[in-house]
Parts: sequence; C-alpha cells; structure tokens
Amino acid sequence: MLRRASSVLALAGAFAAAAGGAAIAQTKVNLRLDWTFYGTHAPFYLGVEKGLYKAEGIELVIGEGNGSGNTAKQLAQGGDQVGFLDYGTMTKGIASGMPIKAIMGVHQRSPMIIVSQAEQPIKSPKELEGKVIAFAPAESTAQMYPVMMALAGADATKVSVISPAVGAKSALFLQKRADAITATSYFHVPQLEAQGAKLSYFYYADFGVSALEGGLAANTDWLKGNADTAKKLVSATAKAFAMAKADPAAAVDAAIKLRPELAKSRDIHVRQLQLSIEAWSTPNTKGLSFGKMSEKDWQAMVDQLVESKQIKEALALDKLFTNELVAE
Repeated sequence: MLRRASSVLALAGAFAAAAGGAAIAQTKVNLRLDWTFYGTHAPFYLGVEKGLYKAEGIELVIGEGNGSGNTAKQLAQGGDQVGFLDYGTMTKGIASGMPIKAIMGVHQRSPMIIVSQAEQPIKSPKELEGKVIAFAPAESTAQMYPVMMALAGADATKVSVISPAVGAKSALFLQKRADAITATSYFHVPQLEAQGAKLSYFYYADFGVSALEGGLAANTDWLKGNADTAKKLVSATAKAFAMAKADPAAAVDAAIKLRPELAKSRDIHVRQLQLSIEAWSTPNTKGLSFGKMSEKDWQAMVDQLVESKQIKEALALDKLFTNELVAE
C-alpha cells in the first residue's frame, strides 16, 4: 500500500510538470507520515494535487508511517528527509542522539486522550489503576502516556498493558478486551463512533501534559545543505493547510483524487480534519503565522519530559526546533 501511494503521488507530480508549460526543475523530497492516512494528512495531498509543491520546485513523495517513533528513526537514518510526527516522541529521539529538528508546528495543543466505554467510563489517570489499556509502543500517545501518569500521581505499574500490532488496538477496544486505549481526539473518536461505540474520554492536557503533538521535522544534516528547499517546502505546506482550513472537505477530496481507495471513509476523514484544526494553536502562538512555535510551549514540554524521567536532562531549545523557515 505504501509503495502504491508513493508511486501514485510521483506520477501525479510528473503529469503536472508535463502539463504546466515551462518546467521548473524539481527537487525530490520524501515526506514520511506518522501513520496510515487520516484527515490531518489531507493538506499534504492537497498541496500535491493543486501543484503547490511543484510551483516551489519540489516533487513531494508521501509515504505512510506506523508510529512517530518509527518515523523519527527513518528521519534520523536519512531514509526520508522530512516527516510529520509527534514532537514529544521526537524530543526523546533527539535526547538519544537522533539528528532531527522540528521546522513547522501543526498540532500545537495536545489532542491526546484516554478513551473508555461510556458504560464504564474512566475519567482520570488514577482510575486506570487495576484496568487494562492497549497501545502500540511506537505511537505518540504511548510515548507520552508515562508523562501523563507521572504528572497525575497515578501508578503505571498497576495498569495492565496490552501491546497489539500497529492499528489493532481499536479492535481490542471494540471487542471490550481492553478497558481503555490511548488515542488522539481527531483520529480515533470519529472512527470509533462510526462503528457505533459510545465513548467517554479525557485529555492528557487536563492532567498537566503540555505536548506539541504533531508537526514537520527534518533530518538536520539534510537541512544544512538544503535550507532553501526546506523553506519552500514549509511555504507550500502553509498554503495547503490554509486551503484545508477554509474547506476541509475539498482537502479530503483532493487526497481521494490521488488515492481513490480513501473514498470509502471520506466522511470520517473530513471529521478528523475538522477536529484536527482545533489543535493547531495555543494561547502562546496567538497572532503568530501558522506553523510558528512558542518557546514557552516547548520549554513546558521539555520540563515535563525531564520531571517524568522520559529524558535525563533538559535540551537546548535551538536543538529541538526552529521558526526560521516559517514566513512572517
């Protein structure tokens, strides 16, 4: 599926270049997503379909992912130049030596949640004790789960954890083999509700987690030699996300043009994108251009990662992110 999606996008870019008259030299950039397609990804496909990346001289090849932890590894190893991933997970990777850096924030207010059945609601981290929770270890919500438990004073050792194959936790939840799952509001809630589930959920943020949950990051070695390309990539992406915010359904329809198999879940993807938009800013980014990030938000997240022993010591913020590529 990943190879087919990447091939479709590459062919689409080539067709657009052939049809566009005087061709602009195209630089190939691989974008690795954090997961299989969901609504938040639609703006990237919109940018390809509308020729926004092509206009900047970029042939964007989009590849699906299987967790932010794995996307971070792909970037660090140089297999992909740019990725869309959770910044908390990325920070842990940088602390371990990964050469990656955030270049454009998207989900700057954490949409991470714990989902339970409405008939047996779990309303706080403390109430997870004695219960069964399911998550794949590489997921961003799993990476930040220990932070939430520590901040809330809950004992994670008293929670039974099931670690299913990537993408399988929702089935376990619907089968009631797990009392709860880690999730993101924009991704999982529409899917579960569409399958008839009655849900109860609480936000990590309600218990003190300050997490910049998703955005673009790049391999730092690639950035050093390709700053101009990176800036053009961010510019095109900002335009695509602005278009998607104005018309979420049109953004999803653009993705479907490139990947027709997504049509069967169109309404879910539209709803995911609508919920995603609610997490695009924080009080600290008010008035800033889309994609610019706040030092206060980053420092709060780093402090929590240290306090919860997810990283050994605080990292200099300039090693974690830059706003230099985002236009004013």
